[in-house]
Amino acid sequence: MTLFNSKTIALAVSLLLASAAQPAYASGTHDDGDKAHGGARDMIEQMREQHGTHEHGHDFEAMEELSPNQLERMIDLMQDVGLVLPEMDPERGRKLYVDTGCVVCHSVNQVGGEIGPDLDAADMPSPMNAFEFSARMWRGAAAMASMQEDLLGGVISLTGQDLADLVAFAHDEKEQGKLTTDQIPEKFTTMLEN
Repeated sequence: MTLFNSKTIALAVSLLLASAAQPAYASGTHDDGDKAHGGARDMIEQMREQHGTHEHGHDFEAMEELSPNQLERMIDLMQDVGLVLPEMDPERGRKLYVDTGCVVCHSVNQVGGEIGPDLDAADMPSPMNAFEFSARMWRGAAAMASMQEDLLGGVISLTGQDLADLVAFAHDEKEQGKLTTDQIPEKFTTMLEN
């Protein structure tokens, strides 16, 4: 019997993406796995709690099909290969959206520009795939960089954390509902009025 069949690998990817709020770090050791990982079942419960406020859902039940040993080994595998997922904070994403100038070209709930595609969470695929969202940005990077040069005087510089937060904001209807035009810096409202 193979421990990691295609279903198990798919579950590992689901667990990895679902644990976006829980950074996974390579531990370098497997001594006392429960201390290093906080226990796989505890981790799932913690993720459920953290993701329970989001409009999108995750299939945590599929992860429960794994035995405790399989789940622990899967988490060990993810950590051993050095995968790190930053916490995804939609509130920080909302602030970045307006402060960096994304709002000049993109609209959320009709707040913002009309140059680029709307980023309404209601229209985003569910469940969220942060990597697909980033790939879409990458495919449009040349056009976005050129437009940013023209409109903003330079290309917006984003860190991995910034991107994670923007992805979270783009998929969180509740946080998007907090966005108002009075949050847009004056230097950008002038651009939106023209």
